[in-house]
Amino acid sequence: MKNKTSTKAFLLAFLVLVGVIVSPVCAAEYVLTNMPLYEKVQTDFTGVWNLSYDASTDGKRIALIQFTIPSESEVDFTIYYGDGETVTGSSENHHLDLLRTSSTVTLGGDSKTYDFIDTQPFYDFNLAGYAKDAADNNVTGFLVYSLNYGALDNDLAAFYQVDNIGLNTIYRIDAVGTKPFDMFITSADPAVVAGGASKSILEVAQEWINFALHLGEFALGFVLSLFAWIKFFFIDNLMLTVSLYLSITMAYAAATSKNIFMFYRKFFNDQRKLFEFIFGLWRTLIEIISSFRGIFRI
Repeated sequence: MKNKTSTKAFLLAFLVLVGVIVSPVCAAEYVLTNMPLYEKVQTDFTGVWNLSYDASTDGKRIALIQFTIPSESEVDFTIYYGDGETVTGSSENHHLDLLRTSSTVTLGGDSKTYDFIDTQPFYDFNLAGYAKDAADNNVTGFLVYSLNYGALDNDLAAFYQVDNIGLNTIYRIDAVGTKPFDMFITSADPAVVAGGASKSILEVAQEWINFALHLGEFALGFVLSLFAWIKFFFIDNLMLTVSLYLSITMAYAAATSKNIFMFYRKFFNDQRKLFEFIFGLWRTLIEIISSFRGIFRI
């Protein structure tokens, strides 16, 4: 009963965590995609006025670009995707007065401005967040957006539609700022980025859950198969197994010994090895069972 309660509590906690991550985004106009969880590389640029980064030189594609710009500044960028296609965009922040700030993001022909109460000296944005239209999952593209998008406001996000997004992932970015800025670029293998570009966060999470379940099924099947073979040889047919082993080892010892003393030494040495094997196998099974108890809190 305790184990079932623990399992339900874990699943509930996981669903709550996923809901916390996804719900702010789902409340907005676009659903973010492409969250590579492995084989990723992050390249950092801090305090730069301009940069040019091409992930394809290392055989990668860009999964996400995060950047921080100071107030009263602007960053203009060009992203390269697919087979040499380009799209330009920008992000800027300006204080309207002592307490109010105006942010503007553009990408392609889309431009969004949002005025809000804020006095921060720096502002965080994400670019090249692959996304879907929340109303139509068949509409995919690139998104440049404030980190508050979907949580505090649903306005500060500019979308650029790109069809066949899996074949048109981003591989390069050029950027220039009116003040020094920071940019953090996450890249991964082309297949990882392409596969995730059209999948929502929930779909990626479901894939990892399915992978864990398949791995557990394989491990359980292996253990059950091992127990079945042990039962077959050492329980159902114990006398036959022992007799066969004694006969084979006796014949081998007799065939390879020059005298009776060598025969006895080889024969009993083989019996000792058998007991050592059985003892080692039993110890391995105990360790496997202990591992499963630790994993599943049995």
